[in-house]
Amino acid sequence: MLDRLLDRGKTSGRTDDNIESIKKRFRTYVHDSRPVIDAYDKDGKVMTVSCQGSPDDVYNVTRAKVTDLLQALEKEAKKGSK
Repeated sequence: MLDRLLDRGKTSGRTDDNIESIKKRFRTYVHDSRPVIDAYDKDGKVMTVSCQGSPDDVYNVTRAKVTDLLQALEKEAKKGSK
């Protein structure tokens, strides 16, 4: 990921795509974001989607998972209103 972000920095025009900024983002993720994700995951509230494959493949997998989730929630809501 580091290499990808550094490569992106060559053409993105983003001044924060440099080694120090990227390392800071990684630290922030590990210390601040990951614990929140882990807490929600323990409650079964995290959906994981692999980002391997083409953007269209990832989109299609994500869309299918979200659609399934929404349908399950709708079904549960209807069941609870009876």
